[in-house]
Amino acid sequence: MTAPSYQYVGLPDAQVVTTRALLTARENIMDTVAARAMMCIHGGAGFGKTLAVNTCLRELEGSRGEEVCRVTFRARPTARAVRYELFDALNLAGEPPRHPSEFDRLLKTALAERPRTFLVDEAQWLNGEACGLRGCA
Repeated sequence: MTAPSYQYVGLPDAQVVTTRALLTARENIMDTVAARAMMCIHGGAGFGKTLAVNTCLRELEGSRGEEVCRVTFRARPTARAVRYELFDALNLAGEPPRHPSEFDRLLKTALAERPRTFLVDEAQWLNGEACGLRGCA
């Protein structure tokens, strides 16, 4: 993600100011990635969540060579839509499989190859069926 494209505003010569909230986000994200765990960042609209996460993950990509896969879902995606988004995020070659069981096997194999960090923007739109976990919604 290039510097001008990781945020919505294209202000010439604008720079991110390191605030206490950004430092906290960075520390929590780094700890989460190191532990290969899951975290959620939430807050009101316009509080800088997306900016903070993208800034920190961009640092991870550059300094540690971490592979970051970004996924954004539309409201209430189906399991099929999630499969296709993951297929794209993982940059898998060829055509996506037609049958769900084949698709799931392909995704599981690709995900098992090496650790990656996934950024799921707007994760609140996922329901139990879409994320494959009971009680997820």
